[in-house]
Parts: sequence; structure tokens; C-alpha cells
Amino acid sequence: MLFAITLLLGVSSTFAGVMEPMGYYQYTQFQAPLSWEDITEKGHQQALESCQRSFQWQRWNCPSQDFFKRNLKPEETSPNREDVYVAVISMAAIVHTLTKDCANGVIAGCGCTENALNVPCAHEPAKALEQYEKRFGSGSGATAHNRRVVGALLQRSLEQECRCKQPGPGKCLEEECVAVLKPFEAIAQDILQMYDDAIQLDSASSNLKIMWENIPLDSLVFMQDSPNYCEPDAQGLWKGTRGRQCSKDGSGSLEERLSCQQLCRVCGYRVRSQHVRTERRCNCKLVWGFRLQCQVCVQLERQYSCY
Repeated sequence: MLFAITLLLGVSSTFAGVMEPMGYYQYTQFQAPLSWEDITEKGHQQALESCQRSFQWQRWNCPSQDFFKRNLKPEETSPNREDVYVAVISMAAIVHTLTKDCANGVIAGCGCTENALNVPCAHEPAKALEQYEKRFGSGSGATAHNRRVVGALLQRSLEQECRCKQPGPGKCLEEECVAVLKPFEAIAQDILQMYDDAIQLDSASSNLKIMWENIPLDSLVFMQDSPNYCEPDAQGLWKGTRGRQCSKDGSGSLEERLSCQQLCRVCGYRVRSQHVRTERRCNCKLVWGFRLQCQVCVQLERQYSCY
């Protein structure tokens, strides 16, 4: 009996020793090698979703086909404003994903600098940027400058996250703090503001080197004017604004409230108003305690579009 109790205590202490850190960091046998295909796919998808939310009410509304086509372009010597936005939001999403996956122990061979099982693990975007440049290069001209802008932004986006290391009666006796990246959407908002404030440069200038040295690392640069997004692209990458839905919702964002003006009237189209019949489930209730029974409610919604 004594042997059984001793054995049970030994197994329990071993099991507790193994399980205790699992909430904070994964052990090596559960980690996967770095797969740039997976990281890039996750980053591009995150960037695309953010882009389409941000440009929902703009003339260029970040169509998926156009977004991925711009990402596949060779390095542009004269990118327009949207080329630059797609490149930097994609890079930021990839580096953000890599930084978090390393810190969370998802990827083998990266993570906390001092100890692979350090709890908790700080985010290190500078190391993720090094890996990114080894994979994709540092670029040249506008590309190189804009990549430096993304790197500087990610470094500025670190903030302290603290947890109680030693709780006491009614208070924390000792805190442990690490630097972590802000949520990606907060970084995406900063990039969107940089897109609005981007600086256009003359690619024909003979003093480009001097210009690069004097452009601050919080300013994106582009080289040529954007095409007319009111009209459809010849290759079908965007459809123009004819037929696009706009909004007159006074409670929406400024872009949404101005969308009928920007998408329709500025592009030479009129605004068409129509009632659209929609059906939805309503007045649902449980019947016999397990089956959900609903009615069908018909609703007329007013919608606006460009024609």
C-alpha cells in the first residue's frame, strides 16, 4: 500500500512538472519547422481581409484578384499608391504572424532569445524582420524605403504586457512584464493612415539618393499616379464603380456616409434607390424543449447603387 502511494505521488509530481508550463509555451516535440508557404499564406489572408474592410467604401475596394496580382509583381521601380499599400500591409501581416508564432512556440528554432522555455516569451519583430529579409531580400528604391518604414512601425508597436508572478492577499506582490506586438488591426490602421499621407516622388529626379536620406521612416512613398478606378480595368482586376452599392447610413463611418458621392456622382454616375425584399428567421422558440421553431419575417430594405 505504501509503495502504491509513493508511486502515485511520484507520477503526480512528474505529471505536474510537465504540465505546468504548457499554458505558456509549447515543448519542442509539438513545434513545427518554419514553413514560409504557411506563414505567407496566413499573412496574405490576414492582410487581404484587413484591406477589404478598410477600402469597402472606396473606389478601389481591394478586389481579391487584384490584391494577389499586385503581390506577385516583381519589384516595382515606379509603384502607385495602391501597389505600395498592398506590399506593406502584406509584409506587416507576414512579419506579425511570424513574430507571434515564434513567441507562442508554434515554430521550432525561434522564440525567446535566452531560453527556449522562457515563460512568458517576448515578441521580437526585429528577429522576424531578419528572417523576412533573408527570404525576400531588402529591396531597392521605394521598396527598400517602404520596408524600412514597416520595420520601424513594428518596433514602435511593441507594448508591455504584464502578469502577476507572485500573487498576494488582495494585491500582486511581483509582476512579470514582456514586450508584445499590438493586435494586427491596430497596426493596419497605422498603415492606412500612412497610405493616406504617402509622399509621391519623381522617379526621373537625379537626386533620388539625397531624397531617400531625407524621407522620415514614418512616411511611405510612391512614384506614379493611380489609374482611374471609376472605370473597369482592361484585365478585369477591378470592376469600376458602376453597379457598386453605396450607403446613406448616417450612423456609419465618414467614408460610408460619403460613399454615394464618391462612388457614384464623382465618377459621373447617378444614385439609384430601390427596396430589396429580404427574408429572415424570427420569433424563434423551443418546442418540446429541444426543437427550435421559427417564423419567416419579410423585411423591405432600401439600398443605393451607382448607375
